[in-house]
Amino acid sequence: MTSTKLVTWRGSMALWRASTGSVVNIMTLICSCLAQLPLWGGPSSSTRNIRMPGGSVAVLAGVTSPEARQVSAIASFHNPQGYAWGYIRMRQLIYFDGSFDETFIEVSLRHPGTNNRNLTRRHNWSVYVNPVGVDAGVKFFQSRCVAAGYRWNPYLIHLAFPNDRDYYERECGPEVPLRCDVGDLSGRLGTIDVGDKRYVFVDRNLPLSGPHGIMNRAMIIHRENAGVERFACANIRPDDDIIKWVIVRKTPKFTATTFMEDLREVLGAPEWYLAADLQTVSFSADQQCVTFVIHFMGPQAGQLELDFSRLLAGGILPSPTISIRGVYSDPKRPTKVPYRTCGGLEEDDILGDKSDASWWNVLTGNLDDVGYTGDGSGSSSSSFMSRPSFLHLLLLLLTVTLH
Repeated sequence: MTSTKLVTWRGSMALWRASTGSVVNIMTLICSCLAQLPLWGGPSSSTRNIRMPGGSVAVLAGVTSPEARQVSAIASFHNPQGYAWGYIRMRQLIYFDGSFDETFIEVSLRHPGTNNRNLTRRHNWSVYVNPVGVDAGVKFFQSRCVAAGYRWNPYLIHLAFPNDRDYYERECGPEVPLRCDVGDLSGRLGTIDVGDKRYVFVDRNLPLSGPHGIMNRAMIIHRENAGVERFACANIRPDDDIIKWVIVRKTPKFTATTFMEDLREVLGAPEWYLAADLQTVSFSADQQCVTFVIHFMGPQAGQLELDFSRLLAGGILPSPTISIRGVYSDPKRPTKVPYRTCGGLEEDDILGDKSDASWWNVLTGNLDDVGYTGDGSGSSSSSFMSRPSFLHLLLLLLTVTLH
């Protein structure tokens, strides 16, 4: 029997027939896969990956309606004094009538340290009402993340029995998610492990915006083995994504991975804020330039892109773009990078000659009079405008102005 796979590219759905590579009608998709491939709910297949024979991967994604907008948020655990390292990303469609779709949550957390392989299991996780500050790095559990306050409960669930935890745990669960506090993620979705695999969840009761939204609140990871103590925390912020093509002049032993590591060190950005699409890497015909796509993400994506461009133009960044309150940057941190953009006027051409050019030479383009040439060889180059032509143009402009 011929096997079939469901794939989407840019919102177009089709069935891929493994034996022939042909595409069949969308109605076949509805008839053969609807019962086993839900698009909504806990086992939803939306925004998941499908691996095809031969190793290629297709992303199963929904189509954004013109009546809705996508809201993205991230809780970034990148505090060097914190107790977890990674992120929790959330995405949701918000319709203009106020309704919203389910929230898709990606969890990728480990313990701090490049070579830290520790694994702790069964962490509860919650959304609390207030953002956190320097208390995220406090050593003692009793004082850690205390600024977050209490769990977010805008719908006032179970206020009739606020202290009866047994009653709440009987009422709240994955089968009845609307009987849980909005901030009780582990009650609806289960616990998570820190230092193990990544998770993808679908939550039908987690608004990202609006009066009951979780934006600008705190994400709390509780202690292992279903403990109640606050183990780690991070603020939930808007998650932008700016995509930019860059053209970089190759240096000796250049690799895109090393390039990104050097830029992240100067910008102070974790890898989930600044990432390169390695599948887009290509080299120029003369092997002097390399081109690829870079994603600037997180709440400061715009500033990251500006500082990135400044560094490639030869600028200096005295302080990192991504900073944390109460945490001082490393005094040995580099403030510039050895990379430059490829193409256009080079820095050596612009700044190589230190002699002053007169205003006349600048206006007429006769920079060869002061020793300036585009190739740095000292040879004469054609001027932008000859002196007689410039005088003729100036006289014409004065005549028009006087009349």
